[in-house]
Amino acid sequence: MRSQSSIAYEQLKEQIFHMDLLPGEKISELQISSQLNISRTPVHDAVRRLAAEGLVTIQSKRSAVVAKFTDKEIKDIGSIRLVQDILSAELASYYGSAADFEQLEHLATVCEEAAEQGNIYKRIHADGDFHLKIAEISGNTNLYQHQYSVYQQIHLIQISKYTSIEDSLLQIHHHLPIIEALRNGEIAKLRKLICMHIQDFFQIDPYLLKCYGTDE
Repeated sequence: MRSQSSIAYEQLKEQIFHMDLLPGEKISELQISSQLNISRTPVHDAVRRLAAEGLVTIQSKRSAVVAKFTDKEIKDIGSIRLVQDILSAELASYYGSAADFEQLEHLATVCEEAAEQGNIYKRIHADGDFHLKIAEISGNTNLYQHQYSVYQQIHLIQISKYTSIEDSLLQIHHHLPIIEALRNGEIAKLRKLICMHIQDFFQIDPYLLKCYGTDE
């Protein structure tokens, strides 16, 4: 049986990811406890757990808000994502099977369809599923766990930076070329595609892009 703290954690996380609570918005522990018909203590514990995951910012003993990242923090998270995405992809290209790559194509399609429909939550969630699947195919459990942690924060960043259906579609148009490069073992092309995929969104440092051979 799930504890009250776990229930509160899952409820809060769902509200954050479904944009019922937006980045920068105050979290009312009293309101959450009333919704779930539980005391404030497990809600308080859930808020602290979300803060440890970087999804909530504690402002005082009884005050917290949904995390809202600065431009510097977004850039830093993007740098971590870049390195981990490339390592995941290189390993996935080596260890991946035809069935794995077909599954990636399905996830890419789900993401594109959600983007076309303007379904922000589903589009962001599907994008995360796509990239985490690559990490899973890599076969490196620790890498996957680090990727999962980073992509939780990226979910919030994508919410805060969402602008339009057109821009959303543009952001994901590298998915299919990435799959093709994975399938063909084209590592240099794979690195370049991943850099192109995220460099503008996260304002990746040109030095990092140069390190991965994408400078023109």
